[in-house]
Amino acid sequence: MKQWLAVIVLTLVASNAKAQISSQFFSMHSYSQWFYPPTQSVQTSSWRTEPITELRWSNLNTASGVYDWTQLDSWIGTLQQYGSSLLFNVWVTPSWASTCPECVCFDDQEANGGCYPPNDLNSNGTGTDQKLKNFITALMQHEGPGKIKYIEVWNEPNISTEWMGTVQQLVRMTQDIRTIAKSYDPNVEILTPPETGDGPRSQDAPEMLWLQSYLAAGGGAYVDVITLHGYVMTPEDVIHRINNTEAAMAEYGQSGKPVFVTEGSWVLKYPAPTDQQPGFSFRQYLSILSTPVQRFFLMAFDNPNVGNLFNDATDQLTPNGTAYQLYYGWLEGATMTQPCQAQSSSSPVWTCNFTRAEGYQAEAIWDTALPWGQTTTVTVPSQYTQYRDLYSNVYPITNHQVPIGFDPIWMENTNSSSQI
Repeated sequence: MKQWLAVIVLTLVASNAKAQISSQFFSMHSYSQWFYPPTQSVQTSSWRTEPITELRWSNLNTASGVYDWTQLDSWIGTLQQYGSSLLFNVWVTPSWASTCPECVCFDDQEANGGCYPPNDLNSNGTGTDQKLKNFITALMQHEGPGKIKYIEVWNEPNISTEWMGTVQQLVRMTQDIRTIAKSYDPNVEILTPPETGDGPRSQDAPEMLWLQSYLAAGGGAYVDVITLHGYVMTPEDVIHRINNTEAAMAEYGQSGKPVFVTEGSWVLKYPAPTDQQPGFSFRQYLSILSTPVQRFFLMAFDNPNVGNLFNDATDQLTPNGTAYQLYYGWLEGATMTQPCQAQSSSSPVWTCNFTRAEGYQAEAIWDTALPWGQTTTVTVPSQYTQYRDLYSNVYPITNHQVPIGFDPIWMENTNSSSQI
């Protein structure tokens, strides 16, 4: 384990100690409205529009003055039914409004110009920006206040196939979105364009250089929430990316604003093997909970390549989905008294501690160095009398020793029987 991981976690202990874990933290994407997570007893508090093609700017606004809200209204109805909030992602410029309507964009090499800025917006951020203004005005007039909780400006702008414009253009777009949206609903919150971390795709490069450029250009004045994406090769690496986000915020006077991870899982090009997915996901949740991040939008409930909690073909939860149900129950409402961190700068063993009412104590513990399926035995504090794994098994702890490995286990004290 890299030494800097332990150092970074230690810097976050003071800010996140004794924080009760809210159900609002657990948010996610899903592709199917009919198998929305709560229909499968999977809890989520908020949903983000980004993966749904029909909900992109380009498909909601197919020509000047032409709007189709059918799919958006249907999704909003589902979210209201289950008490979930909506994060609306504004991105993909319509071809008719694009500076390069025939240009190829995105990983699917779609030739629609969607990754280019509107054609009434200059590279320095000047211009009318009227096409975007008209869209946001129509959106807010149609939905009215209260239906859209968050508006996020664009998606992964540090990746050239997703944004071919300038930082100044996105700052101006954010300003216009904020002015119009808040005139209809003062409670709507505006989110930064979410950076992945600079590097090829979003693998393991942690620096947040694009975010720094956006804040340096004045973008922070127009946002309520700072966002990033958290696709990582090793679950704990997300802490470094969040730490660098906090550093950029501090440099440009944005400290204290909420931070959301609006996408995250393992890296799509290097998917976690099926048997490793429960342990990977739990470790990523634990890692993000150990930072100031207030919401994490898992990508995705029903995507077999990332997240992978639900199998559309069988209409059943995957083993990763069943594990999510377990650790959601362990975490939600608990108080994190010690954020997750390596036991020392040279140790691969990570731990974090939790409490609940009536003297309940728990500790998550795992080994980042061992391959999946291998374990090592460690001595643990004497108050823990049993542990749970991600496969619904409960074991007694004998002689204060437990086997640990890639998957975290959840140790509990004697007050555990009525808590989980």
